[in-house]
Amino acid sequence: MSDSPGKHILFVVENCSVPDDQRVWKEAKAVKEMGFEVSIISPSDKKKDKESFIVLDGINVYRYKQVVIGSGFLSYIVEYLNYLIATFFLVIKVNFKKKIHVFHSANPPDLFFMIYMFFKPFGAKYIFDVHDLFVNTFESKYQNKRAVLKNLFIAILRIVEKINMKFADYIVVTNQSYKEYLINTYSTDQKNIFIVRNAPELDNRLEFPRNEALKNGKKHLLIFFGMMGEDDGVDVILKACNYLLNVKKFSDFYCCLIGPDNIERSPFVRELKEMHEDLNLEYNVKFTGYLSWPEIHSYLNTADIGLSPDLYTLQNDISTMIKIMEYMSHGLPILSFNLKENKYSAGEAAVYCDSYDYKEFAEKIIYMVNSEKLLQEKSEIGLKRYRSVFNWGNSKINLTELYKRFY
Repeated sequence: MSDSPGKHILFVVENCSVPDDQRVWKEAKAVKEMGFEVSIISPSDKKKDKESFIVLDGINVYRYKQVVIGSGFLSYIVEYLNYLIATFFLVIKVNFKKKIHVFHSANPPDLFFMIYMFFKPFGAKYIFDVHDLFVNTFESKYQNKRAVLKNLFIAILRIVEKINMKFADYIVVTNQSYKEYLINTYSTDQKNIFIVRNAPELDNRLEFPRNEALKNGKKHLLIFFGMMGEDDGVDVILKACNYLLNVKKFSDFYCCLIGPDNIERSPFVRELKEMHEDLNLEYNVKFTGYLSWPEIHSYLNTADIGLSPDLYTLQNDISTMIKIMEYMSHGLPILSFNLKENKYSAGEAAVYCDSYDYKEFAEKIIYMVNSEKLLQEKSEIGLKRYRSVFNWGNSKINLTELYKRFY
């Protein structure tokens, strides 16, 4: 560890509690290891990360109560107003204890600059960490809304995104596609953009034992691990499973959907559970809700296929899906649609669907489970990619290079 430079770094995130947000937590730990003092502001969660204040690994974590009432425009307005007000007062509190030298804010939303601008005159620096391109996300999610209303919101979001580019001293992105977007859209200086890819740590995850009981008496275990929003494709999995059961008459599988099943983290989950009930999938598909990391590792080590059902949208096509990396790190063969960044991440560790149709997704599941040789090949390729390239040890190199500028 380097001698402490005495600088205080504040990480801010809105859409996930910490340390449950693995990206923010790993970034914060990496910066802490460099000798900086680190604090984090995040929402709390009803099921875990409940404390309003806690010290973890020498990092001060402050949390506020998140307010989510649904998935529409009004819900987002309420949620983000609550975020701005709660975060502002926590920033004041944290800064009072020790002056904040660097604000490291993760989006969405792209609103933290409204708080940072009060501290910029006092020499504080701003790192804008682009987890999602919010304009693209909005366009994808509300593409069927009335054109006038949608275009108005898009225009506002573009202005907000541009303001962030102007305020930010440095920008962190998850992949090359995001970097190219910012350069092409806002003429951002590429020297100030750092790619820090989403990637799991090199650890003992493969040592967690397989548990055949997780298959619920079936031969094959299918896994989805991730968020369950409107663009995450869990509805595709439900339709595919229904197709397998009622059209293909294939029932020797159990599908587990691992991820937050509360409205704060997954506003779309209510509709998904209604679909699950309407399709009578209770004997073959299960929402597990929150699981501990040891439980997650056991599920992924036991499964036959990792499902990545994200359909094509402007945002999905150029986003790095964390679940792809998690699947590879467990040697889990992947089924995905043919998206640009999914292909970059998974390479030959995945089987791809070209039609973006749940029926082809279901057919590819049958194709994969019927070939042990194929599954073994995909498993070995994924593990090799994880160990050699797509791990946090490699990803954090650019992050540490960025933070060396603050010594």
